[in-house]
Amino acid sequence: MYTLKQCCSPRKSVFNAVRRDTVLDLTDLISEKIDPESFFEENYRTDGMRRLLLGAFERFEKKSDQGIFLLTQSMGGGKTHNMIALGLLAKFPKLREKVLSDDYRGEIGPVRVIGFTGRDTDEKYGIWGAIAQQLGKTEVFKDYYAPLSAPGPAAWINLLKGEPILILLDEMPPYFEHAKAKTIGDSNLSTVTTTALSNLLIAANKAVL
Repeated sequence: MYTLKQCCSPRKSVFNAVRRDTVLDLTDLISEKIDPESFFEENYRTDGMRRLLLGAFERFEKKSDQGIFLLTQSMGGGKTHNMIALGLLAKFPKLREKVLSDDYRGEIGPVRVIGFTGRDTDEKYGIWGAIAQQLGKTEVFKDYYAPLSAPGPAAWINLLKGEPILILLDEMPPYFEHAKAKTIGDSNLSTVTTTALSNLLIAANKAVL
């Protein structure tokens, strides 16, 4: 019987203390701080990741009506990792054949990638304002900033129409906990955000945006 040491040859990066202590999040993806080639060289495509990637690209190509994917792994289970993988493949078409091999034969070009992490609790105009800003369409939601109010499904569809868009939301529990303390009229930011995101999900599940 072979020992683990005989069966496995760890990459040199495993012994690099700087690389080992690096924890990526969605802000690294959005700000283009992740080298896509290096990312996929260092990571293994699991079956769960494969199903997420293929399902998302079917939606981008309008071959599926499923516009929402809920990742339910436990803490530390790879949710952010999977989102980053999807975001990189969405942004860089040339990587798709290498990573997905024979599983994917689509021809869609680069997909616009938007992301929000709930650690950004100081977002002035709410999650909807952050999404609009990343799209370069801040003015489209100008009526929902002062006071902060939730865009409806039609408003979301108007914001998102015109091109395939991937919206990634991560670390939301800390955001909602913080938002409870921010009063908005007779309510609070947590409640308003819940309504805004519910309306976003309705918009995202439409067959065509």
